[in-house]
Amino acid sequence: MSSSSVLKLNTLPARDGSSIGAAISEVAIAFKHLASALVSSAFTPAVAPSQVLTAYEEAEALRSYAADIQAQDPDFAQDLFAAADRHEIEAAAAATAH
Repeated sequence: MSSSSVLKLNTLPARDGSSIGAAISEVAIAFKHLASALVSSAFTPAVAPSQVLTAYEEAEALRSYAADIQAQDPDFAQDLFAAADRHEIEAAAAATAH
């Protein structure tokens, strides 16, 4: 998400007896908005395009996570291994059905 500021010169109110000081003040405000937008866009993290994983890759990622936590929670890890297997089998069945 980015923000931007645009200074529309034709929409600034006309003032009778405008001074250079008022013009400088308006330019300073416009510069502040520009600087804010530049800083915001410079520090906004870029969103990487999401990679579409295959069912096999998703299942392998889940198995890897299950292996990582197996020592701390073996029952949950076994559930995750089973879920990975089910996911892979169901995806293969769906692929052959089409």
